[in-house]
Amino acid sequence: MFCWDTHLTKIKGRNVLFIVNASNRYTIAMTDIEPRNLNYYTMYIRSVIHGVMQEMGYSEEQIGQYFKMSGDTTVTKTHGRKSVGGINRMVMDAQYFGKKLEKEAKYQWELSEYLNRYICQPEGFDAYGYPSELFKLDMERLGIAAKRKPAKVIDIAQYIENNRGTND
Repeated sequence: MFCWDTHLTKIKGRNVLFIVNASNRYTIAMTDIEPRNLNYYTMYIRSVIHGVMQEMGYSEEQIGQYFKMSGDTTVTKTHGRKSVGGINRMVMDAQYFGKKLEKEAKYQWELSEYLNRYICQPEGFDAYGYPSELFKLDMERLGIAAKRKPAKVIDIAQYIENNRGTND
């Protein structure tokens, strides 16, 4: 829950930094990140995560608790093949994003929402779900957020059965 993988790539001619939670695959897309700004990388990533958590509705107290539990920030290698595969899929999916990237905004809200629409089953979860719901489940597991009614978890077999033939 405290590990975030990053990947810098070009999308529609612009530098896009994907910040992906290793536990739940929640993705943040940022644009116009200059490689020379990577000197402030960990401070920048922490600030971005803080801002997105605010947008998600978490209080300053909850965000502070999250960062206190996470400990000091360190930079390491990506977390294995499954994580790298998830990031590669997001890069591929982003190429098909039908809208233009916002010019004046670093945080690409619509692209992030687009990427977080894909169901997945990250390690540590026994069911498929949307990354935003899985992020919320992680916050509940940590005791940072109050338990809610069951999150929208997808029975993949039922999902396939219900949607069979709808793409014809």
